[in-house]
Amino acid sequence: MCGIAGIISADALSLGRRLQDVCDRMSHRGPDDEGFLSCMFGQRNPPSRTARATDEAGNLFLGHRRLSIIDLAGTRQPLGNENGEVWTVFNGEIYNYAELAAELSSKRHILREKGDTEVLVHLWEEFGEGMLEKLVGMFAFAIFDSGKETLFLARDRFGQKPLYYSMPKKGLFIFASELDALRHSNLCSENINNNSIARFLRYGYIPSPETVYSDIHSLPPGHCLVYKNGNISIRKYWKPSVRGENFLDIEKVRCLIDESVRLRLRSDVPFGIFLSSGIDSALIAESMKRQSPGTAKSFTISTGGNCFDESEGARLSAEHIGTEHHQIMVNPDFVSSAEKLCAHFGQPFADHSSVLTYYVSKGTREHVTVALGGDGGDELFAGYPAYFNLGKYAAISMLPGPLRILLAKFAGTLGRNSESPGRIFDSIMSAANLPGKGEEMPSLFHSYWRKICLNPEFAREVSGENELHLQRFRRYYGEAESDDPVERWLEADQRLYLADDILVKVDISSMAVSLECRSPYLDHRLAEYVNSVRLQDKIGSGIPKKILREIAASALPPETLRRPKKGFSMPFGRWMRRDLKDWIHSTIFDDPDLWKPYFRECEIRRIWNQHQSCEKDHQGRLWILASLCLWHKHCARPPAKPSSR
Repeated sequence: MCGIAGIISADALSLGRRLQDVCDRMSHRGPDDEGFLSCMFGQRNPPSRTARATDEAGNLFLGHRRLSIIDLAGTRQPLGNENGEVWTVFNGEIYNYAELAAELSSKRHILREKGDTEVLVHLWEEFGEGMLEKLVGMFAFAIFDSGKETLFLARDRFGQKPLYYSMPKKGLFIFASELDALRHSNLCSENINNNSIARFLRYGYIPSPETVYSDIHSLPPGHCLVYKNGNISIRKYWKPSVRGENFLDIEKVRCLIDESVRLRLRSDVPFGIFLSSGIDSALIAESMKRQSPGTAKSFTISTGGNCFDESEGARLSAEHIGTEHHQIMVNPDFVSSAEKLCAHFGQPFADHSSVLTYYVSKGTREHVTVALGGDGGDELFAGYPAYFNLGKYAAISMLPGPLRILLAKFAGTLGRNSESPGRIFDSIMSAANLPGKGEEMPSLFHSYWRKICLNPEFAREVSGENELHLQRFRRYYGEAESDDPVERWLEADQRLYLADDILVKVDISSMAVSLECRSPYLDHRLAEYVNSVRLQDKIGSGIPKKILREIAASALPPETLRRPKKGFSMPFGRWMRRDLKDWIHSTIFDDPDLWKPYFRECEIRRIWNQHQSCEKDHQGRLWILASLCLWHKHCARPPAKPSSR
């Protein structure tokens, strides 16, 4: 697990120091080693790796920060082939590297290292862009072929590893593992993309390929990019396809999970697992315990015995499986963690469970360097309650507007004393038929709150035809091949919410403490099979994650299967009214000019007061505002006034 960066220029320039600054900003991603490469096009003598960037002029500059996981003493990057014509920098893990190395050796390639990085340069020599079909893993890498003067970038199928790039001007191209690091090259413009801000308010994150900056992009999951002769071309080589045509073979799923876990246990450093109270991570832990020698370590967090706390369920699962269990306490005093993460995300990001992920990663890193997790279980095996409520959403959305508001206000009064008052109100007001429901998140700025809260000038800019352009869920739902609306929803969630929220959160929060996270459910071979299984085998008889429950019945205690789904959360709304009240208020209201270009001040103050009085639950919307302010304070220049484009 590492941080990578690079610059390629048509003109020979002295850009090594710029690249050094980029890599220094990613030292947390690779605290164990760093390396650099610079060369000229047509250079006759093979370039050599250096420990620090140099001031020499060149056309290509590659940089790498390393977190050592496999072949601890070797495999230093940038890494080249035998004659120095092909070089790579690589972030991630190729889990089937041993099998690929054997195949390449049989084709007379000479491999000198014991790690997984070297297979990339030889796969490029042997298969070119077709190499991607061979890879089982999570990865973002760049390969420079000096003979072809070509730079090739690729990102793994689900997007577990990030990769950002920019072409500030013709003949200049730059990339890096983190957005904030890329900015510190001082080569990219920082013009804010208001469309990206609008998507952030809608989803709580900014979907790829856009970022908050107009001239910086995220290479989407399952895509590769070629830079040659000052031009770039981007190609999609894989996407999830949910089309249930096959009858379920439960033993095949069980074997695919075990095989995925087996490959992800390849490591030269200690490893463990994030364990919640649910079945997703417990099944991974059970498989890990069966297949790994020695003591298996598990880690969970406690948020203080409230309704969100999963620690007791995780402890019982750990006792049954036989792991050495560690519990990490989370307190409301997470201000410094939230501000630190804001800088690492590099753009607005409002999934507050990122703070929990950071806490559990930090505690886990004190014991191990690699952690397995259950990410992808809900999106692959249909675990979210929303998948069962299509009829309810559609029925409510057909109510006339005034009647719907009246019903929502009445129903909203029923939950005034709950942990999340007003949740029923937002559920009713955000109800819609698919694919519209995928654009309406109850806890965020769904259409009801956008109409009330958005600055009129900004609202005009991001409405009408442009609003349809903003709707990424609708686009992915429309591109799905299945005729079944739930299968279309599953596919859109795998491409959008999983890729641009869950996996971004896990990568940034764990790498901030130099911890590598591996997700066995996201082995593409397992995903492709599960996506081909009939929907009734996944959610038949109204049972979520039916496949995993059938496997778990013989592997886990009955109480694990009976526990209701909690999600990875905390009593954030309550903390906003108590322990975090002053900090949240200060973050949002000390400098309202940071968000006035997007919102009406009177309405923002109204939702603050509604939340504090327990009239409504605005925690998601208030955290969007706080995240936007934190980003402006720590990463960006003050926002410009919205302009029509």
